[in-house]
Amino acid sequence: MDGKTTTIRIGLIGAGEMGSGVGGWLVAHGAGVRTTLAGRSAASAERVRRAGIGTEDDLAAVARGSALVLSIVPPDRALSVAEGFVRSYVPGGRPPVYVDCNAVAPETVRQIGDVIAATGIPFVDAGIIGGAPREGYDGPHIYASGPHVAAFEALTAYGLHVRPLDGPIGLASALKMCYGGLTKGITGIGSAMFACAEAAGLTDALTAEFSASQPAIYAWLMRQIPTMYPKAYRWDGEMREIAAFGKNEPGVAAMYRGLAERYAAIGAAQAAQEPA
Repeated sequence: MDGKTTTIRIGLIGAGEMGSGVGGWLVAHGAGVRTTLAGRSAASAERVRRAGIGTEDDLAAVARGSALVLSIVPPDRALSVAEGFVRSYVPGGRPPVYVDCNAVAPETVRQIGDVIAATGIPFVDAGIIGGAPREGYDGPHIYASGPHVAAFEALTAYGLHVRPLDGPIGLASALKMCYGGLTKGITGIGSAMFACAEAAGLTDALTAEFSASQPAIYAWLMRQIPTMYPKAYRWDGEMREIAAFGKNEPGVAAMYRGLAERYAAIGAAQAAQEPA
């Protein structure tokens, strides 16, 4: 704790690795953060407890009294979560600013914005680039766009690296799609080719050649690929959002749909290995 008095309340939807990480970081920097564990797993409850995040019975209670509500969920749930929030929201007093922090295409985030704005709730499009915040790490960088971005930018006082973009809703999500398409795309291609080399009995030969002729890319892949496996089930949805984002560029949609299939298969294999 840095000793700052709690002066702002934040609602949090999503208690995964990133959601609980962001929520815990805000708590450590003086914000009050509340979420709901309704329908969540025991693992989510433990993450919330360790992060010092408070809990409420439902989304209506999470929103009540909050200055902002942050949605940090898997991409394929972002729209349905927003719809669920609207159904549960009880007007009264000043509405919170709803910040969609999910890896979705600009078209998707505009749909989400329309759902939220129909209730009179201000909306911010945000894209998280980097891992969950932690000591000694200058990240993640959270890009944000839309007319209400200043309200979200206020969280820089509570330890977040918010970087406003001068543009409409959809701009921050577009940047996230481009960045994720590069990092997760390269990781997916690397994992696929090393798997193909293993199947052909060429792992040692490929490793020797690639590490010698492309040492920087090889070192990066050797860091990225092992950490990808437990997260692959989430990257499936993100690849599909990137495919939708790039649909007007030749070959892009098909390429990222293929990566989505690869990450889905890896995610399924990981799940099958977990104890029942």
